[in-house]
Amino acid sequence: MRIAIVGVGVAGGVIATGLAGLPGVQVLGFERVGPEDHAVAGNGLNVGPNALLALDRALPSLAARLREASLPWRQWRAATVTGEPLYEVALPSVAASDGLRIRWAELYRACREGVSASVRYQATLASVERPSDGGPLALTVVRPDGERLRVGDIDLLVAADGRYSAVRETLCGAPSITHLGVANFRVLLRDDGAWPIDDLEQWFNGPHRLLAFRLRDGLVYLSGNLPIGVGQAIPEEQRGADWLERCFTPLAGAMTPVARELLAGACRAARAGELHWSRLQEIDVRWRDDGGRVLYPGDAGHAMVPTLGQGATTAIEDGAVFVEMVRQALAQGWDAPTLLARFEARRRDRIDFIRAFSWEASDVILADRFSLDGVRAKGAPPYCEKLRRLYEPG
Repeated sequence: MRIAIVGVGVAGGVIATGLAGLPGVQVLGFERVGPEDHAVAGNGLNVGPNALLALDRALPSLAARLREASLPWRQWRAATVTGEPLYEVALPSVAASDGLRIRWAELYRACREGVSASVRYQATLASVERPSDGGPLALTVVRPDGERLRVGDIDLLVAADGRYSAVRETLCGAPSITHLGVANFRVLLRDDGAWPIDDLEQWFNGPHRLLAFRLRDGLVYLSGNLPIGVGQAIPEEQRGADWLERCFTPLAGAMTPVARELLAGACRAARAGELHWSRLQEIDVRWRDDGGRVLYPGDAGHAMVPTLGQGATTAIEDGAVFVEMVRQALAQGWDAPTLLARFEARRRDRIDFIRAFSWEASDVILADRFSLDGVRAKGAPPYCEKLRRLYEPG
């Protein structure tokens, strides 16, 4: 089985790692950026227990690399910016594994380790040829110097090139987008361990939320949420330090020292133009092309709102499950369309649940739905039961 992977990031890196050296499989990897372009990626993320449990089952050596490159994630905690506790959930009470806290750069590095030499970097997709008889595909990529490379006889194409997938848009059209009505900023702050921040914590001033956790090397990852109009662009004035001060400073009561430090760090970054802004949104789900030879894992197929930290997590989970199913396909003689149909059947209901739960969990960062009782409910038994289902491996 000749498998091409376009986008060797998270899902693509997991799949390439799992298929490397597998008898009966030839893997061809193509990545738009250079091998070290993510080395200084200025973001962190939390990876859920479900991803690690799936890797433990399919690729234990990769699971070990990720744990070695990260810090453990063992709790959710929330309070108001004035220090009123709202809830706390220990991950061991809802999951069979810790999660982890990691920089994007380290995640990419771990997922590519061992397969990087076989990836053609700085290769931008130019075209995908899909014969009318449903036979093998061909793709053409372009290098920065203008060199064009055509690769044919592709039995299966893994389009792991993210929520703005060029492969998906080329073959199926651009996905439809649904906006939540929330703006998000993110930044890495350096405190060299001075602030009392470790595991994942959140601070609310109404629907305005700060979320932070410690990473390695004296860094703290910070993100913040602010309600905006559904589908609206983020107004320029709302990206500024003065607006952030108004949103996160309480009308009554003093901010806790750690919330004040985080807000001050966000404001400094805003003045320096260092905040990364985005809008919370999801796309319509697409697992495969009509011919059954193109797979859309991770964000390419089911990008979701990041409220529960399941974007990269489900990309890893997709990759681990796909590796398992390729091994099964080789043993049982499935062709590529059969493999992709069975993969979709296995993953569809689970991803639908995770997307719906992620959207539901976003109620407390919406201007018209926020309540302190709603935040407190995130620590109550019904919600924790959904977390248990979420954190089971797919």
